[in-house]
This record gives sequence, C-alpha cells and structure tokens, in this order.
Amino acid sequence: MTRAILAALWSHWRRAPLQLATLVVGIALATGLWSGVQAINAEARAGFAAAEDGLRLGALARLVRPQGPALTMADFVALRRAGVLVSPMLRGPATVEGQAVDLIGLDPLTAPAGLWPQAGGIGPGIDPATVILGAAGPSRAGTLRSPDLPPGTAIADLGRAAELLGHETLDALLLIAPQPLGAPDPGSVLPGLQRIAPAAGTDPAALTESFRLNLSAFGALCFVVGLFIVRGTIGLAMAQRRRLLAVLRALGAPLALVGALMVAELALIALAAGAVGVALGYLVAVALMPGVSATLAGVYGAEVGSGVALRPAWWLGGIALAIAGTLVSAAGPLIAAARRPVLAAAAPARGWPWALGGAGLLAAAAGLLALGGGLVPTFAAIGALLLGAAALMPGLVRAMLHALPAGAAPLRAWAVAETRDQVPQMALAMTALLMALAANIGVGTMVDSFRTAFGGFLDQRLAAELYVAAPDGGTALRAALPAGVRALPIEHVAARVAGQPVEIHGVVDDTTYRRDWRLLAGAPGAWDAVQAGRGAVINEQLAHRAGIAPGAAIALPDGPAEVVGIVADYGNPLGQVIVSDSRYRALPDARPPERFALRTPDPAGTARALAAAGVPAEAVQTRAQVRNLSLRIFERTFAVTGALNALTLAVAGFAVLTALLTIADQRVRRLAPLWAMGVPRRALAALELGRVVLLAVLTALLALPVGLALGWILLARVNVAAFGWRLPFQPDLAAWAGLMALGIAAAGLAALWPAWRLARSSPRALIEVFSGDG
Repeated sequence: MTRAILAALWSHWRRAPLQLATLVVGIALATGLWSGVQAINAEARAGFAAAEDGLRLGALARLVRPQGPALTMADFVALRRAGVLVSPMLRGPATVEGQAVDLIGLDPLTAPAGLWPQAGGIGPGIDPATVILGAAGPSRAGTLRSPDLPPGTAIADLGRAAELLGHETLDALLLIAPQPLGAPDPGSVLPGLQRIAPAAGTDPAALTESFRLNLSAFGALCFVVGLFIVRGTIGLAMAQRRRLLAVLRALGAPLALVGALMVAELALIALAAGAVGVALGYLVAVALMPGVSATLAGVYGAEVGSGVALRPAWWLGGIALAIAGTLVSAAGPLIAAARRPVLAAAAPARGWPWALGGAGLLAAAAGLLALGGGLVPTFAAIGALLLGAAALMPGLVRAMLHALPAGAAPLRAWAVAETRDQVPQMALAMTALLMALAANIGVGTMVDSFRTAFGGFLDQRLAAELYVAAPDGGTALRAALPAGVRALPIEHVAARVAGQPVEIHGVVDDTTYRRDWRLLAGAPGAWDAVQAGRGAVINEQLAHRAGIAPGAAIALPDGPAEVVGIVADYGNPLGQVIVSDSRYRALPDARPPERFALRTPDPAGTARALAAAGVPAEAVQTRAQVRNLSLRIFERTFAVTGALNALTLAVAGFAVLTALLTIADQRVRRLAPLWAMGVPRRALAALELGRVVLLAVLTALLALPVGLALGWILLARVNVAAFGWRLPFQPDLAAWAGLMALGIAAAGLAALWPAWRLARSSPRALIEVFSGDG
C-alpha cells in the first residue's frame, strides 16, 4: 500500500513539473540567501578568533625611542642584563610568496607566550629561516601556513625578518609581564625610551556583533520571502491534490500513513533543494565576502580575510533550516487537508482571523518598542511589524480595490472585480513584495539619513585645510610653517572610563572647536570649562553606553572631570573623551602627537612650504582627500546591505512569477468566456498584466508606511543599541518613489512571461475549457 500511495502522490509532480521546479527553486533561494549570510558570519567569527588567539601584540606594553638613534640588539642586551624582561620585535610590510603581508619578527627564546601560533605543531622550535603565513593551505619550502594567524599577517624569526625587511634596527622592545621584583626603570638604563601602554581592551567580535546581526536579519528576511514561494506552491499543490486525497482515503488508505508519506515526500524535496541552496549560498558568500572584509577592516579595524570555507556550522544548518522551513510552510495545508471530511468541498478562506492576528502583531511591535531594551527585542519588534503588515495586507488591498471607481467600461469594471477576487491567490506573492519593498525603503531611509548626517559630521570635524603626519612630535613641522598658520595637534591615548574602552583626546584652545564642533547637549561655556582643565566633552557613544549626562563626573587617569558636553561621533566604535591639551599632556601614558591639523588661509602655499622644508608629499593630505576617504569607507559599509536588498527584491519578483505560473490554468478558465465573446487574446494578456501591476501599485502604497516605520526603528532604536548614536530622520521622497517604482517594475516584469504565453495561446486551448477537458 505504501508504494502505491507514494506512486499516486508523485504522479501529481509528474503532471506538474513547473510546480515542482517552482517549489525547488523557492526552497533553494530561501536557503541560499540565508546560508550565504551565515557563511559570511562564520568567516568573520573565525577571523576574529584567529586574530585573538594567534596574535596578542596589542595587549603588550612596549618600549620605543621616538627621537634619537633607533633601537638595536645592543639596547636589548643592556636591558636584559639590567634585569628588565624585554623581547625584541621588528615589524613592517614585506612580500612572501608573492603576497603582501604585515611581517612581524620575534625572538622565539624571549617572546612572551601566546605570540607563536601552535596549530599543526608550529612552535618556537621551527627552522629560523621559516616564515609562518596567516592563511590556510599547503606549506612550501621555507614557509609554513597556520590558520591561527590572521590573514595577511606573517611571523618569522628576528634574523629572517630583518633579511626580508632590509634593516636590522628594532621597531620596539616588548615588555614581558610580570617584571621581576626590583627591576629598574627602563628609562634609567637607556635614556630616551618611551613606554607605549597596551591598547584598550576592545573586542572586534563584540564591536562587529551589530554588523553581523544586521546581516543575519537580512538573511532571515530573505529566507522568509523565499518561504512565501514555498507556501504558495504547496498550498496550490494541496488544493489540486484534494480529489486525489479523497480517492485515497475512500479506498481505505489510513490518514496517518498518507500524511506521513506527504511529509516524507516534502522533506526529501527540501533536502535536495536545500543542498542546491547551500551551493548557491556559497557562491553568494564568495561574491560578497570581499566587501564585508573591506568593511570590517575599514570601519572596525578587524581583519577577517576574503575567502570562504565550507564550515559544517553553516552548510548543515542551511540544509536543516530548508527542511524545517518547508515543513512549517506545509503545516497549514497539511492540517487543513487532514481535518477535511473525505467528500467535503473546500471551505472558503476567512479573512478576519488574519486581520485580528495582524492587528495583534502590530500591537506587540508597539509594546516591544515602548518597553525599550537591546537589539534582540528591537529586532523582534521589526519581525512583528513586518508579519503584522503581511497579515493585514490582503484585507487592505481588497478594501482599496472596493474603493476604486468602477468606470463606464464593462471590461474595466470586470478587471477590477476580477483583481479583487484573485487577491487570496496572489496574497502570498504580494506579501513577499510588500516585505521586500518595506525592507528596501526602511534600509534606504537609514542609509540616506546616515549619509546626510555623516556628511555634515565630516564637514564639522574636518574643518582644517591640511592634515600632516609628523612622527617627531611636530618639532620640524612647526619650524617649517609660514606665519599665520595654526598647527592643531591630533593626539589621543587609550584608556577606560566608566568601564568602557575610550580614547582620551587633547585639544588646544582654538576657534575650530568652539565654532565648528557643535554639541548635541551641554551648557554654554562648555569649551571654556574644557580649556580651564575642569571639564570634559564626551561622544554620544560613551554617553549612551555608560548612561552619562552633562553635569556628571567621570574618573580620568589623572583625576575627576565634569562632563560639560556631548558631541556626535559617527562611525567610531569607541567612546571618546576630549580634554584640554595641557591636561592631556599630564596623563601618564600621553605621547607626542604624530599628526597635525593645519588652519591656513593658503593651503597650496603652505603645502609648498612644507615640501620645501623636506616634508614628504605623502605625509600631507588636504581636507577633500581625508573627506573622500571617509566617504568611501562609508559607502563600502553599506555595499553589502544594498546587495542583500537587491537580492530580496529579486526573490520577491520571482515569487510573483511563480504565483502567476501556478494559477495559469485557473486563469485560462476565467478568461476563456471573454475570448468567446470577442475579446482578443492580446487584450486579455494586457488585462492580466494590468491586474498584476495594479496589485503591485497597491502593495507598494501599503509598503511605504511600513518601510518608514522600519526606517524609524533602525535609526532611533537599532542604531542606538548597536552603535551608541542616534541619527536624524531624513525624508527622501525621490528615493522612496524610485524604490516603489522598482518594486512595481519587478512585479510587471514577472507578469510579462505569463501574459506573453496567454497572448500566444492557441484557440484550441481556450475552446477545451468549454468541453470540460481544460
């Protein structure tokens, strides 16, 4: 009996191969986009783990000599003999096996534990001529490869590194903790040494968690949109199988057995389609990973590489999610079929439960937003908003169609009434379009608002005409400056304030800060308090994360300070504290500035004067150059988001196409009487195309308020929870209209093929409708 039931069930897919292809493609698309995002996130996590476990230089204090002769091995020997535990280090760009790397030279005998990668047996006992590359792959003569090192990084013995870098002087001496009791101050042994404190404890994985969570949210949205294709196809298949199921049950086939075999059938289809989707996801990840890598490196300073590995965590998860998503999508039709009496007709769909559910979801979204909280409740509110709008959409579209004037032309009135009657059949496809359009509008609003605010922020922060690198602390630079040019030092030191990693910046008393650095909050005279040494200005990130408001006191390394103002600091993952230059120089770890902002009435003349004084051309940048670099990083940040938006809209267009193809036979039965009354086939095709475009227009109108609400949540809640700053809402009517037009065009393009097939259909196919054979 089981074999006979399986053969009967499979006969439906043999008679409807297009429907089977639609189901497979829907599952594959949903799985592919989700798996691609998870593959990207897996590579990011692996890169962060390699950076944290394989290289800990940033967590070590070091000794440098900013002025005077460079450090040498004789200095290292002198400090070791004096009882100071140090280890020599070389660092610089080099080329190994044709690959540009950041080469680090260490002494295996004295280097602190944890600096040498240990995977694969690699350790301090390797051949001194060997270079260890941070990459996966086969080792070669003279090189070893270790996945424990970040990509683009290499470690070698000190002598080998000196040979590759072309110099033998040391870049730094690493201080090994803990130092022996009674160890002397290194400065008393070698005058001119400067201690560089360890970097503030910033975890790149934590800093980029919001970025990866955004990617996961888009992957989930793509998956849900793809499942609308699956749900629509399975629902139609179950409706067409209704007579087959009734016959099987009338012949005595147990309901439980039939249901179990249908579930197994769908699971096998999902398994095969999920495997195709995982392969598609790998291709998506390979295409997007270079952009993600560049974003994480440029914005967060986190190196993750641009390759994609087949990690079981995401490809097994993708296949499992494909099966689970397919079965969840089929649950409703399967349960309805099981509950239906053997010879009962299909019950008409009722819209009011969906309307009540949609209203409840919107109320839940409002409640979650009212309660506040972190990223998880906020993304839950976004999910409730989109699902609630999706549930309300069919009823709202029908109401809008009822409100349309019927007009005097009978054919036009019939088309409107037919469109209203077809809403249930097209609801899932139009819901996918609604969600894709709303996501595009919401994210587009966020990006445009960020672009506008970021541009204004750059104009505020990049007020100086020239920016110059001066590694000697600016001594030679100041001597070369023409009269009337003001040199503003750009200086900061890492610290922790209110439990947060921060950068403490020192600023001189200049009109640049008083006039151009506008405060988001603060009292008049804030900059006076800063220059007096008793006040500090903090950025919005620190204010949000630590709950600090103007008037509060914060503890700095040299003593307390009153917060007198808050400034915007878009794009900075760290907190920031701004104090006077004099107070900054009194900090224990303060070091001479290495960059200066020059305020000059004649930028070109000042640049020529610097060149004549021997300042390298590459050390001088104009305001436009720095601004353009920052804007390029900004655009790169949202390139991946834009690609996922486009993919989501493409999947929604495919959902419209599959919905039209799956109901094509039903449409022929509805249109044949009009053809028999003299309406040409081309006119019928135009009517069908117009119906789809009308539905798309109404869907786009409903997507606009949903997208604007989504944009507000992203700006006012997600951005604050993820990054610590709130962006102003910037309306862009032209961009919204363009996105709505793009969504309507996607639906129209999807309807072209079914309309073309109808226009080219044979009279015999239309006549067969009346013979009872169609």
